[in-house]
Amino acid sequence: MHSIWTKRGASLSKCGGKCTCCDGCDGGEQVVKGKQGSRGETLKGGSKMHTKHWKNWTIGAVVLIMVIMLAGCPQKRTSQPPTLPTTKQQTIKIGAVLPLSGPSAQYGKWIQEGLELGREEINSQGGINGKQLEIIYEDDQAQPRMAASAMQKLVTTDKVPVVFGSWASSCVLAQAPIAERTRTVIMAIAISPKIRDAGDYTFRIQPDARYYLRQLVPFVCDKLKIRRVCILYVNNDFGVDQAKVFQMEFEKRGGKVLSSEGFTQGATDFRAQLSKIRVLNPEAVFMPAYTEAGYILKQARELGIKAQFIGSVPFENPDILKIAGKTAEGVIYPHHFDPDSPDPLVREYQRKYVKKYGRKSEGFAALAYDGIRIIAETLKKCGNDATCIKDALYKVKDFPGVTGPTSFDDHGDVVKPIVIKTVRNGAFVRYEGNTQ
Repeated sequence: MHSIWTKRGASLSKCGGKCTCCDGCDGGEQVVKGKQGSRGETLKGGSKMHTKHWKNWTIGAVVLIMVIMLAGCPQKRTSQPPTLPTTKQQTIKIGAVLPLSGPSAQYGKWIQEGLELGREEINSQGGINGKQLEIIYEDDQAQPRMAASAMQKLVTTDKVPVVFGSWASSCVLAQAPIAERTRTVIMAIAISPKIRDAGDYTFRIQPDARYYLRQLVPFVCDKLKIRRVCILYVNNDFGVDQAKVFQMEFEKRGGKVLSSEGFTQGATDFRAQLSKIRVLNPEAVFMPAYTEAGYILKQARELGIKAQFIGSVPFENPDILKIAGKTAEGVIYPHHFDPDSPDPLVREYQRKYVKKYGRKSEGFAALAYDGIRIIAETLKKCGNDATCIKDALYKVKDFPGVTGPTSFDDHGDVVKPIVIKTVRNGAFVRYEGNTQ
């Protein structure tokens, strides 16, 4: 039998020579009397104080040894309480790839505002089947390589079923192969015609460039009676496609394109190109561009060019008006949103937008607001099943959006009303007499 000796000569033994603490042994130990006698015995010196100390020490030793032995005994497992759902389990995530910094950041921030207004509204109404909707934002600076990297991160790390954006067409085209390979839905807000055939999982809430221009070109030819134009475009997927489509549609109607020249995105000096245009003396200049349009207008008037200037969808940007000043007056352009529409849906949307952001919404925020609400409806039906989401989006018909009734065709392209707008007294307004 194994013994454990105490400092003062008493020994303790385990019951039966083995640990029996789990089988009900009385304390699991026996106290064996040593040379000092029993626990109640007065030690030499005969003092009661010694007897008291002996009692206290013996009790402490027994407790200590019991603790040591219990620590070495196998413990009976008890059932663990069920794990409560974590916060993460109470959310459903989607991604967003947008230009949140760099020259095109203003467009990305507008889109983000529309997404956030929609997300908050969705969550206040119960979210996605009780789960809160969360959006993970990634900044691509309107650069295709950054967009592809952001898309890869959202798909592989965050494992989102849907990615909203990007805004730049070249970025969307960089994201699309990843979307197809991973079966992740993209809801783009870009207009290049190439996006139409980018893949089965790529949708867009903004109309194709051709869709806008098929409304714009007849207006230019029939309403404004213009027959001779020059084109000055930003040299990326958006600008190149806009220039090609405008020229094709314009020439179909008997118009003539005198010149078509590109420029680097972010450029601010267009005097060389505009000097060539001045010599050609066109009736109009079509300029698919971003904020560069402000510099084009200002420098064109400085050079004495009196042609009608025609913008594209991104022209509706207050930054352009700040740059161009009065030279922006009278520019016409196609758009998908009338912020001053008497439609009750638009009025209520603008009320909420002004309350949150202190100003009225422009068109990209409105598209994003419609887009996130459509996505939410598909998430309620499909959860994180991207294939189900894709199939549900193809079935969307006449969704009541603030940008008008919204449907998707068999290529995932949106179908919605287009309006012709202009700049009057420093404001973006609907062109008088235009109904569509």
